[in-house]
Amino acid sequence: MRKSFRFSVLTTLLAAAVYAGGDPWKTKPYTQWDEKDVAAVLQSSPWVKLNVSLPGALSAADATPDYNPGVTGPGSMPNRTASAAPAAPQLGAGDNATPGTAAKTYNIFWYSARTIREAVARRAVLKGTMTADNAAKIVATDPDTYQVVVSSSDMSFFEGRAEDEFKDAAFLELKKDKKKINPTNVAFQRSSGKVVGVLFSFPKKDAEGQPSIPADEKELGFSTKISGAWLRASFNLKQMADTQGQDL
Repeated sequence: MRKSFRFSVLTTLLAAAVYAGGDPWKTKPYTQWDEKDVAAVLQSSPWVKLNVSLPGALSAADATPDYNPGVTGPGSMPNRTASAAPAAPQLGAGDNATPGTAAKTYNIFWYSARTIREAVARRAVLKGTMTADNAAKIVATDPDTYQVVVSSSDMSFFEGRAEDEFKDAAFLELKKDKKKINPTNVAFQRSSGKVVGVLFSFPKKDAEGQPSIPADEKELGFSTKISGAWLRASFNLKQMADTQGQDL
């Protein structure tokens, strides 16, 4: 009896150690995340690329729109989330930016992922700007497009430009067959009237109704042209998973 009790206690302690030491998106529900857990998701998870450099970029004053990478989109798809859920807090220019980094670096978030929505909503709850009920609605609302957000401490390049200009200036590229997918919608996120982020929406299905990202795809790249240079990031799709499986 005593040995059984000791074994039970040991098993519980080991489980607790594993639970506490792993990635928060794999070890505990988002409703139990603290500020450190949220920071881990928004700074070092597979859905986030921070301080991505933009080599050879022109200044905002010198740059001229030149957006024609020759990418053909797979067809128009709806890009709005369900209206029943409250609007999710935005990932602004200051999110996770490293102090003192150059203005020609950008942060890239795979925003449609449930894990990212959980982190953004949970952060708002911890800050007292959102109720737990509204956070749950945001998490439960699955966007009907893949969404990527680009932000930076300096988004001046986007001021005074039309959102539609960037539809032909961005794409996802599947590594396996080199297929490129253009966004069906581009939306500027604003705070106090200034652009703080750009949300690119990509269709989940192609013109034939097939998944735009096949289940066996292991990696893809995101690219967008900014200030005369290409901003690029690679995402490992196999690592982008939580307790419920692949999360895109």
